[in-house]
Amino acid sequence: MTTEAEAAVQWPAWESAAFYMQDAEVMYPSIAAQRHGAPVYWYHPDGYPTGFWVLSKWEHQRFVGSHPELFSSRFGFAIGDASDPSTVIGQLPEWAQKSLEGDLGHAETRRMIAKGKLSMGDPDFEGLILSDPPRHGRIRNVLMKALRPSLVRSLKGRIAEITDEFLDEITPGEEVDFVTSLGRIPAALMTELIGVPRDMRDRFIEMASAQMLAITIDPNRSAEEVERIARLTEEFHTYCDELLEERRRRNDGAEDLVSIIGRSEFEGAPVPHGLEISFIHTFVNAGETTRALLSFVALALAERPDQRRILVERPELVGNAIEETLRYYPLNWSGCRTATEDIEIGGQQIHKDDYVVMAYASANRDEDVWDRPNEFDVTRSFDKDHQSFGYGEHSCPGALLARTDSTTIFERVLLRFPDWELAGPPVRWGSPFLQGLSSLPLRFHS
Repeated sequence: MTTEAEAAVQWPAWESAAFYMQDAEVMYPSIAAQRHGAPVYWYHPDGYPTGFWVLSKWEHQRFVGSHPELFSSRFGFAIGDASDPSTVIGQLPEWAQKSLEGDLGHAETRRMIAKGKLSMGDPDFEGLILSDPPRHGRIRNVLMKALRPSLVRSLKGRIAEITDEFLDEITPGEEVDFVTSLGRIPAALMTELIGVPRDMRDRFIEMASAQMLAITIDPNRSAEEVERIARLTEEFHTYCDELLEERRRRNDGAEDLVSIIGRSEFEGAPVPHGLEISFIHTFVNAGETTRALLSFVALALAERPDQRRILVERPELVGNAIEETLRYYPLNWSGCRTATEDIEIGGQQIHKDDYVVMAYASANRDEDVWDRPNEFDVTRSFDKDHQSFGYGEHSCPGALLARTDSTTIFERVLLRFPDWELAGPPVRWGSPFLQGLSSLPLRFHS
């Protein structure tokens, strides 16, 4: 139920990057006001060809995630996929632009925008994120051969070694930017797992970062930035092709991720090229999004020394602190599906082909699920999972790696430097799909 104070609060502009760049003290009351006043809400942004449903409650989002037969992933995964095509068409490859010039319905238009921005220009690109069962399960099975739990758990020692190497470069008391120092550990690990030569790793990470920007398509992006992203994305695609070709030619049974994908089969044949490229894309994104997670952990513990001291005294809670960070600072603001038939949720009639936005940032602070949802508490009980890795068929395939990475890294950090503080204001970036930190100045103390 909406309170009198909430009635005066403006509800979220879900499509606007500016909304997500507000202070938490402004943004989250806005999200809560809508959650209380209209937990299933039809929202039509100015300039969008159609509106979409926003689901703010944890239970409604869980229902959608549990029923891929009712809510398809084929027709877009982000709010921006529902944009007016004329505002984003210049950021898409030529084959996608030509398709959008045809007479497509709203759902097919979203699909083409989503595929175009993910594809790195490849018309044969096929991503896990845009697939439905049963094909989704077959695609995921191939991906999980590379990210199998036994491999991920075996990496703890190597993650600790890399972390110690990065920690050796930190001088106590001197300012260091966490994002560009310790925040690079997941990307360093991922380039090693992919088998990128050491002298190419910095360039590879730069190209991968550009691909992440391509995913968060922005109607307000300058022509120069569009050109830079397109150039680096094309270079990234070419380099991935070269990696795949080199591993097939070598065919030595190596256990790097690209070699595993290169010798895997899909439906009784070699993995299609469009899928191979999407798998490498998934591996790389795992490194970049884990950098954002680590940065938010470091920020949370810099601002809350009492919580950091709990972890120093009780290191077994580090994994729990990672979960609390994911809940409190969701990396993905939302995820989207398309209704496959008419269905009622929360007393609202959703029609076939309607776009449905699951506002993860809202569900992660749902008072019906979380006690004291606006407090950051590393001792919090997680009897129910947060939504930051999604749920159901499309839960994040790299979740175990992200958790293993983050927990191992902060166990090492807290052993070496149990105390740190902000050395300057953090710089956050945000879009309607993702958020992260571009700078986090810290001083570490032993």
